[in-house]
Amino acid sequence: MTEWSHFVQQQLSGGARPARAPHQPLVGCYDDLDAEYRALADGPALVDRSYRGLLEITGADRASWLHNLTTNEVKNLSPGQGNYAFACNAQGRILFDVNILVRTDAIWVDLDRVFLDLARAHFDKYIIIEDVLVGDRSNEFVRLALVGGRANAVLTEAGIEHAESMPRLGTAEITWQDCSIPVIRHDFCGSLGVELFVPSAKAVELWRELSDTSRPQCAAPAGDDAVQIHRIEAGVPWPHREITAEYLPAETGQFDRAVSFTKGCYLGQEVIERMRTRGVVARRLVSLRVEGDAIPPGGAMLIADDDKPVGQVTSSCRSLARGCVIALGYVKTASAAVGTSLRVDWDDQTVHVVVAELPLTAGQAD
Repeated sequence: MTEWSHFVQQQLSGGARPARAPHQPLVGCYDDLDAEYRALADGPALVDRSYRGLLEITGADRASWLHNLTTNEVKNLSPGQGNYAFACNAQGRILFDVNILVRTDAIWVDLDRVFLDLARAHFDKYIIIEDVLVGDRSNEFVRLALVGGRANAVLTEAGIEHAESMPRLGTAEITWQDCSIPVIRHDFCGSLGVELFVPSAKAVELWRELSDTSRPQCAAPAGDDAVQIHRIEAGVPWPHREITAEYLPAETGQFDRAVSFTKGCYLGQEVIERMRTRGVVARRLVSLRVEGDAIPPGGAMLIADDDKPVGQVTSSCRSLARGCVIALGYVKTASAAVGTSLRVDWDDQTVHVVVAELPLTAGQAD
């Protein structure tokens, strides 16, 4: 067990509640869900993002090679720049989503750990004669995020002024205890966010320093439960929930920011371009207002008035901003108009839902 995993286990043993479906030990709620939710909106909140993985692409052909395997621009990005993209199969279906971060002598591919094995196998398959090497640096770093408007004060103290002016997925560096820490602007749950790639051996110490209540600028730990509420309210699709091999890029609502229409050929491009030019998709990611207090699980079927299945729920929560249950789900386009009434069936329960504007609250994440 790593030092960081042991630290998280100590937090869980000390009374913190675990996340519902973690890929590794992860705190769902430290103490007060409402307070953690507010901290994510206002800041400064401190979030454990160690469920993210990191692949490093090196070699002289790294940019052109990755350019041909992802939906967004790579070749024309300069060091310090980044963007969001999908890796798709030849049929245009999503394999996984990534943040592409260009470094001086490498390209970092930031992705959820749940996709690491798939990504390694996919990338290795397409190294033929190119000068490219794919390395896994996931366990070298622990990802800590500072979130919320007032996180600026903590970031300024750390050496990053005007974080809100950083370009989305732009990279900077700070120095802490003679250690260089890469930092990216990443509004992953709808609020201003900055993520720190902290060397694993330093992560526990930095977490304790940032959350030390005796400090003038103290960050409040916020668990994954509050993160999930924020991102569902903001309409942010999540890996392994809204981002899976079942769906196409145009269906996710992320088409404009994840796909370049001028970059030329890439794997899956023919299908994706055809969907763009025709402007028609079979289904769409929508937000749903749920009647009553029951929270439908992911995978629950969405049923139209004629009793025909038209989609499924992918994520749900009790919205603290709206004071009601909300969900995200994929719905056939004919049933995706705002105001459409549907029902959700699971186990022995049935609840009614209404398609709502997406997002339910202001904010969009990378």
